[in-house]
Amino acid sequence: MRRPNILFILTDQQMAGTLGCYGSAICRTPHADALAREGVRFTNAYAACPICTPARASIQTGLYPFRHGMQANIYTRGCMVHELPDVPTLLSRRLQGLGYATGYTGKWHLGFGDHADGHPEYEFHVQGTPMLRPARHGGTLPSTVGYEGDDFPGHGGAGMQTPQYRQYLADRGIELKTRTVVDHYPDTFEVLSGTESTVSHFLAENAMRHMRGFIEAGRPFFYMLNFWGPHSPYHASSEYLDLYRDTPIPPWPSFDEPQAGKPSVHNAHRTERLVHWQWPDFERIIRHYYAACTEIDAQVGRVVDMLKRAGQYDNTVIVFSSDHGDAIGVHRGLTDKALFMYEETNRVPLIVRDPAAPAGAGTAEDRFAGTCDLYSTVLDYAGLPRAQAELDGRSLRPLVEGAEVPWRDCMVTECSGLDFLLHTQRALRYQQFKYVFNCGDLDELYDLAEDPHELRNLAADPARAELLQALRLRLDRWMGEMGDGLQERFRRLRGLV
Repeated sequence: MRRPNILFILTDQQMAGTLGCYGSAICRTPHADALAREGVRFTNAYAACPICTPARASIQTGLYPFRHGMQANIYTRGCMVHELPDVPTLLSRRLQGLGYATGYTGKWHLGFGDHADGHPEYEFHVQGTPMLRPARHGGTLPSTVGYEGDDFPGHGGAGMQTPQYRQYLADRGIELKTRTVVDHYPDTFEVLSGTESTVSHFLAENAMRHMRGFIEAGRPFFYMLNFWGPHSPYHASSEYLDLYRDTPIPPWPSFDEPQAGKPSVHNAHRTERLVHWQWPDFERIIRHYYAACTEIDAQVGRVVDMLKRAGQYDNTVIVFSSDHGDAIGVHRGLTDKALFMYEETNRVPLIVRDPAAPAGAGTAEDRFAGTCDLYSTVLDYAGLPRAQAELDGRSLRPLVEGAEVPWRDCMVTECSGLDFLLHTQRALRYQQFKYVFNCGDLDELYDLAEDPHELRNLAADPARAELLQALRLRLDRWMGEMGDGLQERFRRLRGLV
């Protein structure tokens, strides 16, 4: 039986449109583009939730957030489960059962393990919730759920304050030097001490060291390389920022979008300061964001080169994706993610390179894919029978191999709010349409074929009433099929009962 190595590269909060293979004419990602030329690029891949913890938990469990309980970032409102439970169906545990070495480095954001009390990030979250501390029992980190490699409790704060990174700098005699560009959200700075001093370079070094150990031991491996970037704080070394310093970036098509007919909850992500920003203000931030994307892409290239030198490239399935996208000024000054369900945050890049499926090399796959599919896909390649590997998702391997198989006709992204603002949403992609259920606010309906930038909310258009009802019914059916507990109240609110 074929037992390929599997390398899973996950970036944090990266728009699909930042990759050249997804149409970017400015942001440079030659190494991801090369993977797309040798693999399959999914054009309609969506996050299970446009928030870090929920999406990452869906990768580890194969379940939607409303099923695994980590529906918001850990130790914030709306999150039922704050430490990823160590259960036999976790991705790592199943891979171990299949004889795989399992490795991990980079962002975790699924628990603090035994490092909670006294950890600044944990203390920040629980300071206003004193009853949460005594209710906490145990916790999880990569090493406690079967991964070999690195433990970074919590979010990790872009990795820059972690002891491992600081030790990495000390071991190489590197003094980290940075220059602040914007000192309030979105925080932005330039790394002046060279690319070798960046967190992305540090993580690539860790990944290569761990994988070389697996290769030398003759063990088939699954390795998950989780970059903290390009999530804010947006930081990149001078080497990569130099590529964009003088590059004009045209305004987003939605930048000056009129807000008539749009949900008021979106205003929660428009601060008074950012609403008054002009395009040049966002442009300088986006230059740093693009530089971070290119810097990460260069580290992907280094890891790929290591696999080639080790003679393992043609025995390694590579998955490249992101947990969710980013906003950075779209739709009249929106930033970050969640509370709105636009393509910039919901749609993610997804490339699968299988060296044993050359017929699909360089193709674009338009059928719907999602976060939960990544769990099923990895386990399928590792040898688990597909019926056992597929929980809330499906294996993408048949699509990568060019097989003709019946496939889903829709994809759903959920959200339960962010921080102190709890707001229930479901976004349904069906054909060229998107329907967004906003509990307590206006619903949204977009025709992405006619309006790819989602400028016109058609939900109140009498001519689209029949379509709106059909999409609500399709979402209702999906909820029933998936066991979404929201279904009954959704039906009541939208008159489906």
